[in-house]
Amino acid sequence: MNYEKLLEVSDTVMVSPRDLEQMLFILLEGSKKQIELQRDLGFPSSVMNMLPSELSDLVMRDKNRFSLKESAHETVEQLQLRREGIDAQVESRLNDATDAIKSIEQSRTMPYRDFDQVRALPESTVAKVKLIHQHENLDGRNIILMGDDDMVSIAIGFTSIAKRVTVLDIDREVLAAIQESNQRYNLKTETVLYNAKRALPRELTSKYAVAVTDPPYTAEGIALFVSRCLTGLGRKNGVIYLSYGYSQRAAERALPIQNALTQMGLVLEEVRPRFTRYDGALSIGSASSLYVCRMTPRSKPIVSGEFAGDIYTKTRPKR
Repeated sequence: MNYEKLLEVSDTVMVSPRDLEQMLFILLEGSKKQIELQRDLGFPSSVMNMLPSELSDLVMRDKNRFSLKESAHETVEQLQLRREGIDAQVESRLNDATDAIKSIEQSRTMPYRDFDQVRALPESTVAKVKLIHQHENLDGRNIILMGDDDMVSIAIGFTSIAKRVTVLDIDREVLAAIQESNQRYNLKTETVLYNAKRALPRELTSKYAVAVTDPPYTAEGIALFVSRCLTGLGRKNGVIYLSYGYSQRAAERALPIQNALTQMGLVLEEVRPRFTRYDGALSIGSASSLYVCRMTPRSKPIVSGEFAGDIYTKTRPKR
């Protein structure tokens, strides 16, 4: 079994490929009772019932015990070596990405406040990509970035393990910086000049597994950007990494955001407070939380066509 096939099984049973790998690595040491595997991995019974069929080349079940087929040991050992190599590769190349983004930042102009731009620290950008990799939402995945003033796509490109990376941004300078990095570092990231108030181009609809966005921090801005992300996602269990910051003195500002995410049928799988750190954004403590939003069968965008409203904080009253 190659890794692409493992991704297909992951999408079918709706558990991460890293968790599937972990199960195979456990079985490499010997057979296990189903209840022991479930305790170790947190898989529900419905997933355990699917695995003997979905992984029929590798796994067999005899009553309440799971084991590897004799012919599968070499394949799983190769998967184990691959995992160790990929993790080491990502760690090494992301160290290089930090230096590259710092170099790029030196030649950029000031953030454009009319677009609510406040740039993340390079170390913070790289930390986000590390987390995406740890969640196994990087390797072999198609990734769409709805805006990328923080240069997340450059860090992703350095890892060389994503299948496709597409950046949509209204700022020509952001796209030019990414294109220059493509040439300098051979990153192969796609760039698209795009105003999120326009409908997502048809050729980008339902083509991605993962979306990343750090949108304007208004309810309208987040609803719009997340809607465009949902339109781009083609997997029934796609995931969106959303950054959102607010002052602790005005925590109620997060409520409309949470309501919008619920309205769009997204589950908050994880929230990492103060994860992204910025050079600026003092009104929110120079930090935003990272929301990991998982799609459900009820997921759908609030905005599907053109949008005419205001989305930037510049048009909103300050507190």
